[in-house]
Amino acid sequence: MIGKQRILRTGVAGLLLFTCSLYATLYLERIEQWVLEGFMVLRPNSLITDLWESPSMDTTVDLYMFNWTNSEHLNDPTVKPRFEEFGPYRFKEKMQKLNVVWHDENSTVSYMRRSRFDFDEAGSAGRPTDPIVAPNLLIVGIYQKMWSWSPMLRTLMMMTLNLYGKETTMVRPAGDWMFDGFDTPLLKMSKMVPTNLMPELNFPYEKIGYAYPRNGSMEIYGHHNVYTGRQDFSKLGQIARWRYNNVTASSPRCRLKGSAGEFHPIPLEKGRNISYFLPDICRELEVDYHSTTVFEGVEGYVYKGSARNMANGTDNPQNSCYCQENCQEVRSGLLNISSCWYGAPVFASYPHFHEADPYYVEQVDGMKPDKDRHELVVILEPKTGMILEIKARIMASLLVEPRPSGIYRKSRRTFFPLIWADYHVRITPDLLTYVKLIPIMESLGKVCGCLGIALGLVMLLWYPRQMLWKKHLMQKIEINALDTRTPEQIKGVEESPLLIGVQYVPAIKEGASPS
Repeated sequence: MIGKQRILRTGVAGLLLFTCSLYATLYLERIEQWVLEGFMVLRPNSLITDLWESPSMDTTVDLYMFNWTNSEHLNDPTVKPRFEEFGPYRFKEKMQKLNVVWHDENSTVSYMRRSRFDFDEAGSAGRPTDPIVAPNLLIVGIYQKMWSWSPMLRTLMMMTLNLYGKETTMVRPAGDWMFDGFDTPLLKMSKMVPTNLMPELNFPYEKIGYAYPRNGSMEIYGHHNVYTGRQDFSKLGQIARWRYNNVTASSPRCRLKGSAGEFHPIPLEKGRNISYFLPDICRELEVDYHSTTVFEGVEGYVYKGSARNMANGTDNPQNSCYCQENCQEVRSGLLNISSCWYGAPVFASYPHFHEADPYYVEQVDGMKPDKDRHELVVILEPKTGMILEIKARIMASLLVEPRPSGIYRKSRRTFFPLIWADYHVRITPDLLTYVKLIPIMESLGKVCGCLGIALGLVMLLWYPRQMLWKKHLMQKIEINALDTRTPEQIKGVEESPLLIGVQYVPAIKEGASPS
């Protein structure tokens, strides 16, 4: 006899298994989201934090330099500047986050970033010794700044430039223009002037260069403070403060926004754009949702840079706060990042003025905008927001304008392309294997849920069915017990020749009338 306690325990267990499995099957995506959120929140000594501090992504940086081939015609406004592209100069980047400090009071974490760039000779078409001719970046920057100085200080600077600033161009090896840097007599002279006497000449580095001193330096990228996602998961990895402020010194009306690079609000939504905070340009850069794709067997959302992202404040009001006071707003396609380059009139755009106003391409010779080579593309896995591939392409240009006096007084107003970078980030095969497990785990979860529902029903109904079957069996046994003859005996009697033709009439009990 099966005990009642056993029946009760089995039934309750089956009911619980059925209910939990049904809930898990119906709300599988929500449960998956809870699990991901719990896993991806940044906290000390967690696996995701270790990956975040020392990313294992394969990152290469291809740098392309523009060599000015007709610099002798600088003061002839009828001649367009002509440029020849050198490169790529390929570097492999290894990035680390150092001096990590956790702030539980507002769910943020602070860190300093350090990147190491190692030259990849095999992957490069150019050599660091290639001579590159470019406008005198230092002189152009000083001319840009000095017109806001007092007349006396401006006069002193003009006298200094007449002695040390007569060169309209700089000819340096490509390696110096990139990460090595170089000094000049004018730069050495500025270091001799006390900062408190002429703060306008303050320059924090001993050398100049397009990428100097990014190689191995922490200061150039500044102090970062990002959200951990513990209080509000939608803010995971979003910039909170940069250089200890929630606005940039160059754009105090624009609050810091955008991802610091690794995380995005998940799950990603089709049609919703993403944005990054880029310390190299001291601002947020939005990237538009474009489409979906399959990246090595994994579904990915594709985001691409558009003309709207590089538009001026008139064409795109979202960018208006970045240009204020003495800022020069130019035609769409270029972003003014002068304040990020210590006052030098430097502008950011897509390479070769891709997606920019045709005015810029027509100004110079040698620009060949190409969508395949110059488009900014980001591919993310939609459930985790993990980077599958990034092709971030951006160019820096220098605005050279005619001035009432000085070496550029006869030049034409031109945006000189200087350098462009192609940052290529790709997920490693090991990480990609884990990402591929996500849909497998989803399918496995659904199968397990269905099996749990079926097993729960079996456990819930097993003993009631057994009891019903036994009850039915007992009824059959009681009926059969009334006749002790075997089926063979009954069959033999029915087939006896003595009974052929005889009709069976049941016996009439005493006192009963025949029918």
